[in-house]
Amino acid sequence: MRNSYLLSFKKKLPALLMGVALALVARGALAADPGFTDTEIKIGGICPSTGPIASFVTGCAMQDAYYKYINERFGGVMMSDGKRRKINYVYYDDGYSPPRTVEQTRRLVERDQIAFLIGPLGSATGLAIRDYLNKRGVPQLMVGSGLSTFNADTDKYPWSMAWPPSYTTEGSVFAEFVKTQKRNAKVAVLYQNDDFGKELLNAFRHAAKDLDIQIVSAQSYEVTSPTVDSQILNLAASRADALLLFAVPKFAAQAMRKIQETQWRPMVILTSISASKRSVMEPAGPEASEGVYSVITLMDPTASDHAATEDMKLFRDIGARFGGTGLNPDDPLTVSGFGQAQAIVAILERAKAPTRAAIMESARHLCGVRVFGVLPGINVCANGKQDPFYFESMQVVRYSKGNWRPVGSIITKYEGKTPQHVK
Repeated sequence: MRNSYLLSFKKKLPALLMGVALALVARGALAADPGFTDTEIKIGGICPSTGPIASFVTGCAMQDAYYKYINERFGGVMMSDGKRRKINYVYYDDGYSPPRTVEQTRRLVERDQIAFLIGPLGSATGLAIRDYLNKRGVPQLMVGSGLSTFNADTDKYPWSMAWPPSYTTEGSVFAEFVKTQKRNAKVAVLYQNDDFGKELLNAFRHAAKDLDIQIVSAQSYEVTSPTVDSQILNLAASRADALLLFAVPKFAAQAMRKIQETQWRPMVILTSISASKRSVMEPAGPEASEGVYSVITLMDPTASDHAATEDMKLFRDIGARFGGTGLNPDDPLTVSGFGQAQAIVAILERAKAPTRAAIMESARHLCGVRVFGVLPGINVCANGKQDPFYFESMQVVRYSKGNWRPVGSIITKYEGKTPQHVK
């Protein structure tokens, strides 16, 4: 009797399992990855709206404006499964503090159930959440850091990818530029005491070894420091020919002002993250800013040369119509957010399925996309492990009479050949 019951149950089992499966599908239990529905994709972001670099929230604010523009004009983004999904973008403040970044990331992933995370802005903050996101298979896209590890370490961290050019490329470009301006130069360096500042310093040091460029003094600062006045006075004592400022805007402007109180007049070079007319050059003052060099990959929103372009017209129109609190249309970080948002939309359009894995695969093979706001002649192209960086070319610029002006041609020698892991 028992055997006949078991035989009857086994015959019914496939149908029972099918019924359970259909019921689960009906309830959405077998739906796509978290963050995806048939009509919406939910993504998260983290930007500092408080703390030492609170002005950088403008990047998230511009992304938010762009997604609202896409939702209103096109009804969302059309994905490869033929379904158009509106973008639901949620972003939180981390105060540029790694512990807070971890807290907000867990909130986005576990409570808000996002499909993927954009950012955060910062090297230390990005590293603080990388393990967490990779263990859970949540894409960490467009990290606002040039640390080479975010793009190069694809085997260990397959779910993370940054947006800006690598600091190893930037440091190498600076070394070669110093050589063209001052042979046998003696260089002083102010750097932030974290992975951001250290990788720039080490990249410059590595490239300078064969160029007869000597670092005669290097001073670090903490992001929580009130000023860098004492560091600048120590660097001034070196009488170096050039000063490299591997510093975020607040401290870059402070350093430039302090130099004016000394007799030291070195050639000053700013890291790209501080190449901002509104956040650095104007607060530093016209005398301190005149003749300062940097490198850029994106259009300067304050430059008259770019004002009439289709890129800047679209940028300002979207910012004006859809921008909210914290959006500063004159900040280069806003243009970066504009570019990131366009890249995210392209990644979604090209993803082969509404899944996290498909999104990550699409992000690692994004090439041939027109991104408004990128300087003409600079490509946005990543091609898997073969070429994992979106940007590898840069333009040297000089600040003169209130505007950034290009110096020479775009440097393309690192296209497809980003220097990696400089120690």
